[in-house]
Amino acid sequence: MAANDPELETEVKQQEEAGSSRKGQRRQADSTDWIASNLTRRFGLAGGLIWLGILTFGVVSEQIKTRLEDSAEQRNTKDVIEEKVVTTRSGLKIADVRIGGGTSVNQGMLVILDYRATANGAVFEDTKARGKPIVFRYGSRPFTGGLCKGVEEALSTMRTGGVRKVIVPPELGFGDQGTVLRPTEHVPTKQGVVPPGATLEYELTLVRVSIPPS
Repeated sequence: MAANDPELETEVKQQEEAGSSRKGQRRQADSTDWIASNLTRRFGLAGGLIWLGILTFGVVSEQIKTRLEDSAEQRNTKDVIEEKVVTTRSGLKIADVRIGGGTSVNQGMLVILDYRATANGAVFEDTKARGKPIVFRYGSRPFTGGLCKGVEEALSTMRTGGVRKVIVPPELGFGDQGTVLRPTEHVPTKQGVVPPGATLEYELTLVRVSIPPS
């Protein structure tokens, strides 16, 4: 067959156009599905699909775990029919209103807490009224907002979903110095005052406990 055969030239051009189209499709796939294409290149098609499945399974498993935990919390949370005041060795007075059925609090965990607090009968902070619970790392210093040693001790034996009333003597609260809660970026209206030597009363609602992000 001659080198300048028109039919041969037409066939070559068609093959080149098809190859160019396939390359463009591959580039588009790389740009729109970076994770899948990288996994495929590294582990092969079968290996890439397996890894992608593992990643998807991990996300779904975490969602299922959270739902199961929430379900268990609701199922195991119980209201207390008759409140009983218990005094700890430190002098803290505790009365459970609702026994939580979820996760317990451990050092370093993130805690979401709703509470109403009074000092000598006067409210100095109420996260429930402002509709915004506080989030903090359990055991961290300095204490967040109107929290103190007495609250930290009370939380140590609570589980999520629990509600607890706590009476905190001055030595487990803010002592002879008292404190003034200053406005923050997230709570610009904060302005509670705890007088020196005040006895504190809290109603704590443990909303959620989780492992902090690494």
